[in-house]
Amino acid sequence: MGLIYTAKISIEKLWFPAMQRFRSKIDWWVMGFVICLTGMLIQLLLTMYAKGTMAEYPEHTAVYVLTIAMIWWPVWTTQYTVANGQLNIRCMWLNRNIPMADIQGISPTSNSVSSPALSLDRLKVDYLKDGKIKSVLVSPKDKQGFTSLLMSKI
Repeated sequence: MGLIYTAKISIEKLWFPAMQRFRSKIDWWVMGFVICLTGMLIQLLLTMYAKGTMAEYPEHTAVYVLTIAMIWWPVWTTQYTVANGQLNIRCMWLNRNIPMADIQGISPTSNSVSSPALSLDRLKVDYLKDGKIKSVLVSPKDKQGFTSLLMSKI
């Protein structure tokens, strides 16, 4: 039994060497908005179903279902991964890779500018790109772990 467990750990380390994944922290008001909007759209769909108008207006049904998927998509996909000397930031269809060697610093912020973060409790990651300092705002649930991991890799 111990041999199988050890082999499993070794295989996982080979496939995902030192990969750390951090989910985005989600503010209560963001989740409240997503849940309320989803509830209203489901209510519209149920009303259409009860009245028998779904077949009459399939484009409305499609728009409501796609809207529900679109508002939940960032909740499902926003994450930050540190692996292979890169910080990978994913949110919806956006995917940004930042080499760890290019990261200049990390600082806390509550800037509300649009970014791949679902909370205002954010970290500003400064990095070099084409000789210029750029920044991205992230909101990992485990800010301390995320910061210490990035600082240990720089």
